[in-house]
Amino acid sequence: MQRVITAVVLVPLVLLAVFKAPLWLFAIIIAILALLCTDEYLNIATAHDLKPLRVLTYLSVLTVLGDYYLSIVIRGGSHLRPSGWQMLRDPIFQYEILLVLVSITPFVLLVAAMRTENLRQALPSAAISYLAVPYIGITTGFLLFTRGLIPDGSFAVFYLLLVVWSGDIFAYYVGRAIGRHRLAPRISPGKSWEGATASVIGSMIVGTLILVYNRPIADKLFHWNLLRGQSVLAGQQTPEPNSIWIAIVVSVSVNIAAQLGDLVESMMKRGAEIKDSGRLLPGHGGVLDRVDALLLASPVLWYYCSFRIIHF
Repeated sequence: MQRVITAVVLVPLVLLAVFKAPLWLFAIIIAILALLCTDEYLNIATAHDLKPLRVLTYLSVLTVLGDYYLSIVIRGGSHLRPSGWQMLRDPIFQYEILLVLVSITPFVLLVAAMRTENLRQALPSAAISYLAVPYIGITTGFLLFTRGLIPDGSFAVFYLLLVVWSGDIFAYYVGRAIGRHRLAPRISPGKSWEGATASVIGSMIVGTLILVYNRPIADKLFHWNLLRGQSVLAGQQTPEPNSIWIAIVVSVSVNIAAQLGDLVESMMKRGAEIKDSGRLLPGHGGVLDRVDALLLASPVLWYYCSFRIIHF
């Protein structure tokens, strides 16, 4: 019952944030989400008898997310003069800044680890702390990019959530009903090949329907004031249609990444001999338990969108 009540409360709040929150507020929500995930990740690392550099890890994750947010703001900044500052709007230059940040961070952590009392813990402490940057900082940053840079980005994030959620639901019920063959018994004994297959099929059906019927769905969302895009019925520019085969490939790819994300977190928890990453969400465990699938699925969706393979 706690699980259902938590979902009933959280889902509307999540959708409200996706569709109605201004970008700056959405960025703050993502930053809070990332910090909560980072804290739970560091707790798992501690349960592995490691000693992560907590403060620097939090700062590193926030710095990466700040770079993502500034990249979105700068690309939309028409006030920049055609001077040296104009180069800031170049996506390649912005990626180079991110690359510099990601490259510098491990050295900063290594230098900080020199203060570790037990030097046998120095390298593992720096390494486990740095892993939070790509695992949480960069992946949640792609949610910001999707929301802020993709036309009708709210619709794209909505699609991602529905594909992941539908996969979870199909896997849970089918796995409980007919699951017999263990998918990864050492990592997650409760998962079965039957449930994993049902997850792929469920995500494929839901995701394909959304992408194939993206035009009427976008129009409905527009008229419900959930999108600030353009309306079909108003005679304005409409999103390009998606072919059914591309829709299938993208939806299956997102699902597989999501399932791998779930297994990765299960592996970390199993190694630490803990059941949940936290207790913040009654019936669901921790925040990381709820978004582990999104962490690996969000980059997949972003690259499909950024290369204009799919449209919303």
